[in-house]
Amino acid sequence: MKRLSIILAALIAAPVALVAQEQDAVMIEDTDNSGDFSLAELQTYYPALTEDLFVSIDADGDGAVSEAELDAARTEGVLG
Repeated sequence: MKRLSIILAALIAAPVALVAQEQDAVMIEDTDNSGDFSLAELQTYYPALTEDLFVSIDADGDGAVSEAELDAARTEGVLG
């Protein structure tokens, strides 16, 4: 019975951990309400982000990172 309780607790906790990770992903604030992210805005969440890396994430070269570009960088493991 104790083993079943441990297994059930783990199964319940796993989705909670995933939700917490998803919430972290949306905590970047678009401070200027432009609809995308500047280098400075991303550096508040990713302090080690360099200008070169920012440029590589900015796939369309418009000088800002869209939500889609940010998601792609996270999916590809460019950003943690």
